[in-house]
Amino acid sequence: MPQLAYCCNAEGYYTHTEYCTVDPLESAAQGQDVFVLPANAYVDAPVIAKGCVARRVNGAWVDVENHVGEQGYINGVPAEIKEYGPLPEGWSATPPAPTLADVQAAKRAEIDAGFEAALIASLTMPSVNPSAVEVAVGAAALAGVDPDGPAYIMQTHSTRRASLLAAVDAATTPEAVQAITVTYAV
Repeated sequence: MPQLAYCCNAEGYYTHTEYCTVDPLESAAQGQDVFVLPANAYVDAPVIAKGCVARRVNGAWVDVENHVGEQGYINGVPAEIKEYGPLPEGWSATPPAPTLADVQAAKRAEIDAGFEAALIASLTMPSVNPSAVEVAVGAAALAGVDPDGPAYIMQTHSTRRASLLAAVDAATTPEAVQAITVTYAV
């Protein structure tokens, strides 16, 4: 009957199973099959617990936690586990909560993008994706009909933007900033 060998790498971690080869000279001398183990191989099988990898230590198989490939955060910094063992200190699978400054910066960018979109929409309706030329033509056409029209549109949207930015500056928590709804009258 063939003999299985349980092989490990140079660090002792189980890698695979293979059959031992038969030593023909020694087998003939002993009158029974004598097997030759591959390098770094053992005849006792590892029992590997879920979430672990087997490692040969002091003549026995032991389970070592296996988180290799997991992605998460160490003290808030993105990281990927590359070695066997327990999770590092400071590990979290969830991203850190955004800071107030980060949320405010994102909301300010949203407000500015909304401002530009509102200006363009006010000058070019019903065009969906107007070019710079269409915006200029729309502004000129409005000024031709209502000389104060472009200034009124700019003032209306600028006032709304200032109001939204003031609300962002006054917010004291990320949740309060995220609750600000960015809208412009178009």
